[in-house]
Amino acid sequence: MIAGLIARLQTQPSHTGSLIVTIFGDAVLPRGGEIALSSLLSLCADLDIAPGVVRTAMSRLAADGWFISSRAGRASFYRVAPARRGEMIRASRHIFGPARHPDVNQLNLVFAEGNDWLRARLGRLGFVAWQGVMIAPQRPLPPSLTQMAPVLVAAGDAASLRTLAAKAWRLEDLAARYQGFITTYDGLAQHAPMLPPREALIARLLLVHDFRRIALRDPRLPGALLVEDWPGQVARQLCAAIYPALRDAAEARLDEIGATTAGALPPAEPDLCARFTG
Repeated sequence: MIAGLIARLQTQPSHTGSLIVTIFGDAVLPRGGEIALSSLLSLCADLDIAPGVVRTAMSRLAADGWFISSRAGRASFYRVAPARRGEMIRASRHIFGPARHPDVNQLNLVFAEGNDWLRARLGRLGFVAWQGVMIAPQRPLPPSLTQMAPVLVAAGDAASLRTLAAKAWRLEDLAARYQGFITTYDGLAQHAPMLPPREALIARLLLVHDFRRIALRDPRLPGALLVEDWPGQVARQLCAAIYPALRDAAEARLDEIGATTAGALPPAEPDLCARFTG
């Protein structure tokens, strides 16, 4: 099954840079945020990614401000850039944290036509543009925003709210992506506890990588706005079953190949054990 997951990775366009960000977010950041290039090359070799491809991707990511490089003798090391660390931590909370916001059955509506700054600010707060209105699940908003434009609260029956949410947030495509994830990884659950360290780390990285690419698109709407048996919840429950079964063996592989400027990788942060448990 692991060979099939690796082969599937190879079919994804421009996957190396995105996968490296996953590696840092899942495996490196919880263990200090720095890793030797040689260690990263070993990780990627296990995933059938050639050294030259990894070096090129790291150069581009460093140029884009994701990582900072350093040298000790002939060895190179990469660390998460301070300007990106907060971004990676927020993404980790979105991926590994609670499945969705507290349940509400009302919507905030804001008319923000012609105000690009307000629309951008609302977008960062989880609003989406639909039919000329910015909408989001109802919750308190900063006074600085409510003073700029009136905020209406709308309610409706469950079927109407779900229909509106499906159209506004384009949930059909998101649901299809989650369903594809479930189909790909459902068979891994029974094998995960038996995998040796090398294969466990491969499986964990690919599990997180594929889930991350979907979850970061997910607005995490309250249950009242989602269809019953929402596949996003099923996918998260699948991760919650597989991830802890892979965790310890995968960490053993990191102990084996991981290195920093100070020597071995430091122990993982305690919250690694809390991932997908919220």
